[in-house]
Amino acid sequence: METIVSNKLQQFVVGLDPTQMSMPHALQLTAQNHLLAQDFPTTKSERFKYTRLAKLANAQMSNSLLLEKAQLSQQKILTDAYTVYINNKQIILPADLPSGLQIKLNTEEPDTFHEASFYDVFGALNILYAQNGISIRVAKNCTLDKPIQIIQVNSGGKYFYRHHFNFGENAEAAVFIVTKSTTDSNSFAHTHFQYDIAQSARIKVYKIQDCCAGHFDFHEDRAKQNATSHFEINTLTLDGSFVRNDTMVAVQGEHAQTYLNGAYWLKEEQHVANYTTIDHQVANCESFETYKGVAGDKATAVFNGKVFVRKDAQKTNAYQSNANVLLSDSASVNSKPELEIYADDVKCSHGSTTGQLDENALFYLRARGLSAATAKTLLLQAFMEDVLTYVKHDEALAYVHQRIAERFDWNY
Repeated sequence: METIVSNKLQQFVVGLDPTQMSMPHALQLTAQNHLLAQDFPTTKSERFKYTRLAKLANAQMSNSLLLEKAQLSQQKILTDAYTVYINNKQIILPADLPSGLQIKLNTEEPDTFHEASFYDVFGALNILYAQNGISIRVAKNCTLDKPIQIIQVNSGGKYFYRHHFNFGENAEAAVFIVTKSTTDSNSFAHTHFQYDIAQSARIKVYKIQDCCAGHFDFHEDRAKQNATSHFEINTLTLDGSFVRNDTMVAVQGEHAQTYLNGAYWLKEEQHVANYTTIDHQVANCESFETYKGVAGDKATAVFNGKVFVRKDAQKTNAYQSNANVLLSDSASVNSKPELEIYADDVKCSHGSTTGQLDENALFYLRARGLSAATAKTLLLQAFMEDVLTYVKHDEALAYVHQRIAERFDWNY
């Protein structure tokens, strides 16, 4: 591979080996050429307009350490699931998989990413330097008896991962993706998720981001959705000093339903950015987006959501909403919902609100004997319920409530 002609990028990829995954040569060449003319994105770039990357460019990452399986198993949130452990360069796959479920290393799966693409510097770097990843296939007409759980723990270093999910026709599955990092370590992870959802598949993905300070956690989700399918990504950001989620769904079959939901709880100097794109390419489909956040101290939240409705996507029903509560005068939210419509027979709406807790509601609860802290907690619980209602797993929901209570000293 040619040397990347950018001092910052050169420094950033020092020590990274070229990917061993089966990646199309033309795609790798395009990624190389893209990087030759690029540096770390600045706020002049539309995709990073509200995200300053100087901290990442100048960060000194800790040495990479591998954890024992016993240490990794302490990070799981579901006790009964088909669990994969990913820790830097090591992947531990589950044994005794049921008929219809296949989990392999991506290095064992040729042509997994034959249709891959990228949209920024980090996506290009992932194509060139992805160290490892998994390929999960759920067969046609297979309904899994329990969830798939992916525990990805970063313990120092810089890592690029690529994971591929293939859900067959009429398959049904729930996938929990839990990203964590170890304390007292600085690390970076950029993870590419590719989802192929066949006709009539019913797939729910829950992403629980719970990383420590000092970790940069970047996610890149790319999905292709076929006819009469139901696909959800529910992203819950519980902790992490610097988190970026970039989700794109191409709706390619009629009568498909797409749900993108997100919740984030921020404090101190956290930065969390959610970028979403739903591309309606065919008629008679529905999509629903609900992202809600709470930001205190000097935290910053970013939401940029775009819905495309192509010329042939008549009868599209698309809804998008972003709402935020600021708990301090120093917290900030940058919200930009967008609709780009080229069809004339559609029902589309979007909205964004940012404000503080309702003083009248707080007064009402206080007047009935609740403390100020309890009243605030109840209002924030009610505010976030629109997103949490999509978490259809009691154990996962209990974990979310516990972590929020610990971080904010809230009485859930």
